[in-house]
Formats: sequence, C-alpha cells, structure tokens
Amino acid sequence: MPRFKVGDRVKILPVSATPFVGLEGTIDEVLPNNRDITMLDRYTVIFKWGEKQSFYDVQLAPAET
Repeated sequence: MPRFKVGDRVKILPVSATPFVGLEGTIDEVLPNNRDITMLDRYTVIFKWGEKQSFYDVQLAPAET
C-alpha cells in the first residue's frame, strides 16, 4: 500500500543527485509497485511553479507542517 496519496505535501530527500533536494511539492499521481514493494512505489510530484517530476518512495518524506 502506497505511503502517500494524491494531495499529500512531501519534501525531496538528499538520497540521490537531483536538483530538487530539499524542495517541497504535492503528490499528483501515485504509481504503486506491481509486486507490493513499497520502497519502489513511484510518485509524480508537482512543484509550485507547475513542473512535475517522478520520485521513488525512498526519495520522499512528509513535508513539515
């Protein structure tokens, strides 16, 4: 079962080289792993300027409120 759902706010973690590390965005699409491996679930994140990027579960954390 995916850890995040559409509409959740997330922060990009520094576990891989990406220019989005530290930024926050909103989950726009959930793509669960077909073998139920949560850490391989993918999420499309939309940023405030409208750009969308795809990330694995392990690259994301809940955004601080």
